Amino acid sequence: MSASFRLQLFARPLVAGAVKTRLVPALGAEGALALYAHLLDFVVDIAAATALGPLELCFADEVPGKALCQVAERVGAELVPQGTGDLGARMARALKRAQGEGARPILLGTDLAGLRPTHLLGAAEALAKGAAYALAPAEDGGYGVIAAATCDDALFRAMPWSTETVFAETVRRLETLGRAWVRLPELFDIDGPEDLPRLRTHPQLSAALKGLGDVSPS
Repeated sequence: MSASFRLQLFARPLVAGAVKTRLVPALGAEGALALYAHLLDFVVDIAAATALGPLELCFADEVPGKALCQVAERVGAELVPQGTGDLGARMARALKRAQGEGARPILLGTDLAGLRPTHLLGAAEALAKGAAYALAPAEDGGYGVIAAATCDDALFRAMPWSTETVFAETVRRLETLGRAWVRLPELFDIDGPEDLPRLRTHPQLSAALKGLGDVSPS
């Protein structure tokens, strides 16, 4: 594909007690951190393997921390601060910055255990064929990947983030705006203890559960 793409991965500094806090009751703070690190590596490696374009690790908070810097160095990713505001404001800022630099951004989270290369390749293909957006819905009602040829603030402002209505509301707004968009295959992420058992059969992440404590839903 001749278009210039940029993969933007939203990540948090790897600090115990500050990542995957919903998993702490099942795994403890250090266990939750360890699992997040495995998820991060999994997603980063898939993004790098697609070779669609430059990688960005867009980090929350003021500094990325040593561990996130090491991940970025390993795959040649640029570290970029997300900045202030709610999730929607930070996402819109990242997308607009990439577009302003002549790239077509593909933004995704870093806890997407269901991510496959086809999600990212499909997103790039959708933009290359003229779609304004491509989104991969998540099983919990949100979305895990968004590719954008443009950036409408209406898609990100006053969105009920972290609820089961995010994807449906985003689709409603896209239809109101009259934007052409492509629905990518559904995926799943890891949020709470109820999500952990499905990792037991995950081809890449099953080993990450070993030694991390009780993985039964609580």
